[in-house]
Amino acid sequence: MNPNPQQDGTRMKNFRLVAVWLACGLTLSACGAFDQINARTLAREGNEAYRAYDYRGAIAKYREAEKLDPEVSNLYLNLGYSYFSIYDPSSEDPLEKGAAREAVRAFDEHLKRHPEDEAARNFQVKIMIKAAPEDPELSDRAYQLFLSDLEKDPKDTEARQYLVTLFIDCKRYEDAVKFFEKDLSERPDDAEIMKILAIVADKSNRIQEAVDWYWKRATTAKNDEQRATYYYEVGTYAWNLLHYAPNRVSGAEAVKLADQGIQAVRLAMSLKDKYAEAMVYGNLLYLKRMLYEAEEMGRYWDSALAYELRAAAGQILAERKKEKEGAAGSEGGEGSAPAPTQDGAAPQPPSAPQPPAAPAPAG
Repeated sequence: MNPNPQQDGTRMKNFRLVAVWLACGLTLSACGAFDQINARTLAREGNEAYRAYDYRGAIAKYREAEKLDPEVSNLYLNLGYSYFSIYDPSSEDPLEKGAAREAVRAFDEHLKRHPEDEAARNFQVKIMIKAAPEDPELSDRAYQLFLSDLEKDPKDTEARQYLVTLFIDCKRYEDAVKFFEKDLSERPDDAEIMKILAIVADKSNRIQEAVDWYWKRATTAKNDEQRATYYYEVGTYAWNLLHYAPNRVSGAEAVKLADQGIQAVRLAMSLKDKYAEAMVYGNLLYLKRMLYEAEEMGRYWDSALAYELRAAAGQILAERKKEKEGAAGSEGGEGSAPAPTQDGAAPQPPSAPQPPAAPAPAG
């Protein structure tokens, strides 16, 4: 039988198409292999730049590698470390100023692939906490993250400490009150919570709310000694504001704050005998009040009452010194007078756990 020319032509066309498809497949496969090799090479060069503290150079290499093959081992982890290392919220350089968001994005990509990597998560949390005061979006994300962690495990002390840090650094007073509302309803005398709320209020420039929380802590204290200490801390808080941050309070508000501090230290003195430290701060508060008092007679009484407390404190401290020297002498040692306490700074919140600085890039 003679071959059909039309059939032969069709067969040849099909053979050519198959050959083209095979050639394209092999080419694409080769291109993909080359991309993977080049991506790994770029990632290694990025690691070398990172180890040489050339974080910008490392970022450039990692980003090039990402375009070729985003699945290179630990690419996003190392990219996150690099952005973490250059972040500077005060910088005028857009790359440094925007590095926090890029670091969070990179850690997100890494954690999609390695959800069990707690170290990477810690670095992501750290960069979010650092950037939160300047970046409301990251602040909100961190807030929701910590709430979610605590919902899963109410005893997660790390998440709680991070959340307190966020409340303070980002001045989220209303969120703090809402978060602790249930705990305070169950434990209305929880001094630690009231101290935290006072600190958050102060950092949020809610001075009267801060005074109110410190005051409430004193009124709900379990015994007179503790109550005296907490009233004393109201006085030290008031004086520290008037002395170290006069730009935050002035005029009639300054007089009101001084009066609240004076009332608090006098309550402390009534609860604790010979409370010289409270007398010292009473003296200092009267002197501060005198600076804002408009009436001459008022300034006269402030000065007189300040002197009275100073004299009383001096006598008590002299007695303490004499007693201490006598005790030291009987033991064959030497004594010295204790200085009045200077722990009037506002109590500090628990510090959030911090991971170490960015490590060397992963291999």
